[in-house]
Amino acid sequence: MDPASRKVTEYIDRNKNRILDFLCEFVSKKSINHGTPGTGDELEAQNWVRERFQEMGYDEVDYWFPDEAQKRPNVAGILKGKMGGRSLILQGHVDVVPVPDSELGLWKTDPWKGTVANGNVYGRGAGDTKGGNTAMIWASKAIIDCGIKLKGDLLVESVIGEESQEGETIGAADTIKRGHTAQFAIVSEPTNCEIHTESPGVFLFELTVPGKSSHTASRNQVIFPQRYGIDTGMSVGVDAISRMKMFLDLFERLELQWNQRWRSKVLGSGGYPVPNDKQGVGLFTINPSFIEGGTYLGSVPGYCKLTCNVWYPSWLKVDDVISELRERVHALAQTDDWLRENPPLLNGPVLQNWRPFKIDVDFEGVKVLASSYEEATGEKATHSGFRATCDATWLNENGVPAVTFGPGGLELGVHGPNEYVPIDELIRCAKVYALTIVNWCGVKT
Repeated sequence: MDPASRKVTEYIDRNKNRILDFLCEFVSKKSINHGTPGTGDELEAQNWVRERFQEMGYDEVDYWFPDEAQKRPNVAGILKGKMGGRSLILQGHVDVVPVPDSELGLWKTDPWKGTVANGNVYGRGAGDTKGGNTAMIWASKAIIDCGIKLKGDLLVESVIGEESQEGETIGAADTIKRGHTAQFAIVSEPTNCEIHTESPGVFLFELTVPGKSSHTASRNQVIFPQRYGIDTGMSVGVDAISRMKMFLDLFERLELQWNQRWRSKVLGSGGYPVPNDKQGVGLFTINPSFIEGGTYLGSVPGYCKLTCNVWYPSWLKVDDVISELRERVHALAQTDDWLRENPPLLNGPVLQNWRPFKIDVDFEGVKVLASSYEEATGEKATHSGFRATCDATWLNENGVPAVTFGPGGLELGVHGPNEYVPIDELIRCAKVYALTIVNWCGVKT
């Protein structure tokens, strides 16, 4: 390990307690985003971040309001390179999901007060992504306080709107519109300290199955054959909820086929080249998120609507996946006398359509991040796929190659009760970020 790398890693070890205190205070700065555009309230937290950045001694702190209401700022701390080296962005979102009253009783700690216990830091946002943001901020603080002069620019960014997909407009993408660009970026999402070079995309669709309402007292005629001369079956009524079961079974079979058909050495494969990731296999799924049906408690249900959440691989387009779903639904409907003449309607994408990202594992920035991980930990890095969506999509789509790498994991209470980040991962990521800064941007000697 060279002198600059040794300085920053020792600095992080010495300041472990201060890093934990920083994260706990960060958690207490509420930055709730209710999940739809315009509902984020990140102002208090971003003002706090700006104050910390100003204290740290960046060459420049940029603070601006990209939203029409001028209440939701982005913040960027900038260290300017001295010799034209490679530039790097470290970025994480500041907004967090709400804690509903119905969930409060499930929390073992106050969700709005960072708590250190059992080798973890608990609190809303500790994992997603105030923990990762804390690690990247302290990595840059180590560079500043150790007096290291970089050859290339370093940008540390705290952005808004990720939880409501506003990263595409006023969050991550707006930083690039602002002029803050770089040759490589790391997004601090919780990846279990794995390097995620790819993600699936996600969208929702609605499937509406028509039925034919009739009195519930006539259900026997709807279901059972009757003697000749008595109306039966669809001449009396059609149970749309019962028909929907056909399509639920179809989607379960299709999930299995997709994960046998769609293969990637990174995404949903268990990890590459070290097969020990924590993301699990089989990431391409069709989740039945909502189902509704019927119009009256005394009627055979005359319609049923299913809303599904679909995760699909980065090398496909949304239209490709929807086309297959429509073909499968149509083919199955042809096996039913009623649905052949009264076909189901599949509408998508609806409500959400978040595109995937992908960067080659052999990209130079990924190689430097992996070698920095090995330098910091003595272990080989695991390359895997981020099993959710995030702001890395918008950076990649706007010309900045980006991966995700950060402490904690989606399974550690993220978007649920008792969210936490392991302290050892928090410190490990801070060291890896710091060494990546040194190794990517270069150090002026």
